[in-house]
Amino acid sequence: MSVLALAGIVAMVLVAAALVVWREQVKASARATGVFIGEVQSEVKKVTWPDRQQLKSMTWLILVFVAIVAMLIGLMDVILQLIFTNWLPRWFG
Repeated sequence: MSVLALAGIVAMVLVAAALVVWREQVKASARATGVFIGEVQSEVKKVTWPDRQQLKSMTWLILVFVAIVAMLIGLMDVILQLIFTNWLPRWFG
């Protein structure tokens, strides 16, 4: 048996071993993914979802809060614009 043939056989054995190891890693990963999905499903079943009335009231509350924050940001913008474009140039310019 020549050295080249022996090297070819060793290479094929190494490739086969690598494929076996890779296949086992894929199987382990698939099992872990299955366990994770099962845990997620069991946790989602525990969630208490709001009814329609709660959903409406919380939605309105969030919209009012967002409107108030938007008005505050707008007011701060107007005040800072007055300071930086009108008052500071008069005081230092």
